[in-house]
Amino acid sequence: MAAHGGADGRGVQEPAITLGGETGALVSAGSVDITPDRPLPLAGYVDRRAPSRGVADPLELNALLLRTPGQTVAIVTADLLFVTAELKARLLEAVGAKLGLDDASLLVAASHTHTAPAVDSSKPGLGVCDPAYADLVARRGAELLGRLGTIDPVPCHVDYRTGSADHAINRRRPGWHVSLRHLPYRGVRRAPNPAGPRDETVHLLTFSDQTDRPLAVLWSYACHPIGFPARTKVSADFPGVVRRALREAHGAEPPVLFLQGFAGDVRPRETGATTRFARRLVELVVGPLFAAFTAEQYTAWAGSLADRVVGVARGALRTRRPVAPVCRRERLGLSSLVAGATAGRDVTFQRLSLDPGLHLVAASAEPVTAYGAALRRICAGAVLPVGYIDSVFGYLPTAGMLGERGYEDSAFMKPFGLSGRFRPDVEGVVRSAWERLVR
Repeated sequence: MAAHGGADGRGVQEPAITLGGETGALVSAGSVDITPDRPLPLAGYVDRRAPSRGVADPLELNALLLRTPGQTVAIVTADLLFVTAELKARLLEAVGAKLGLDDASLLVAASHTHTAPAVDSSKPGLGVCDPAYADLVARRGAELLGRLGTIDPVPCHVDYRTGSADHAINRRRPGWHVSLRHLPYRGVRRAPNPAGPRDETVHLLTFSDQTDRPLAVLWSYACHPIGFPARTKVSADFPGVVRRALREAHGAEPPVLFLQGFAGDVRPRETGATTRFARRLVELVVGPLFAAFTAEQYTAWAGSLADRVVGVARGALRTRRPVAPVCRRERLGLSSLVAGATAGRDVTFQRLSLDPGLHLVAASAEPVTAYGAALRRICAGAVLPVGYIDSVFGYLPTAGMLGERGYEDSAFMKPFGLSGRFRPDVEGVVRSAWERLVR
């Protein structure tokens, strides 16, 4: 359990709103370590099979429990590629009745780091799940929430700030696919596309007591955590770098929760230096490609993002409104999105609103960036799009991407253990689900 303390510095950034104050909102929050104590297979890449080789930085679960006279909500974030519906069910079984939580009021989300062990046994192509490690994560998550239910909650207000980063780039670029295995064809390849959509919004919520002492910090940004250069080592990737920076800025160790945005088609913007002659030749034909960060490049990129998030955290405040949580959950059969999908697989959509103008809207998928803009047209107020909750079925492309033969629209299905084809009205089905959540 992390300790609390330290005062937040104040800057001049706008805009921001504050929720809570004299309205009976109470919070308890904490952290727990889930770093593996032995080499384990890491999840996230189909070509990485050997066990991990050391720990670069720790993995954590961070959680907060927010109670008001009308509603109790809990948010748990994990330094993992994916969480699962089974993990959430175990948490609810252990503490749901005691804390007054259900499927709608408990949000469990993964950061989507590609350098953590798997807990999802349904996707062995992306990393073999070690059952003992998955059990450890579930037990420590239940123990953490259980402790939050026993300690005295603290009256709080919630400061919401936003700012902009400039650290991601779209990774779907139209062009020619050239390979010795097939004839050239036009489609979408995973390559830098500066003209493609991205969402550079940094969202940050600080849960503070009446003296402005931070009790917990929650932040969100949309970017695939695939920049960490030591792919065989355990790491939280950039969410861990930002977490350390926020704790240092607060002069304390508050729990820091990270919610991954709709990052299905965006990743760190740097392409890496073109040093190999063969790559230069290929780029003459197909255009710029991504390359792995060097350690120095990654440190500079992640450190710059951390500086930006800390700058947002120090932004000025404008107003204060009461906390009045509303929770909703919608579950659809995956076959409503994917024709031919295996029976029994689902996709879930969840809304956790802290007040009528501040919403966390989540999906058990890897939605592409464009869905964030669509969601904001449906949901009035400030919206934090959140991916990677519950059991992620795979990527969620837009209708316009279908047939482009890219990874996010079709090629991902084999490593995710998925078969079938997205229905042409996939966007309409998703939009209808969100509209029901908002109503």
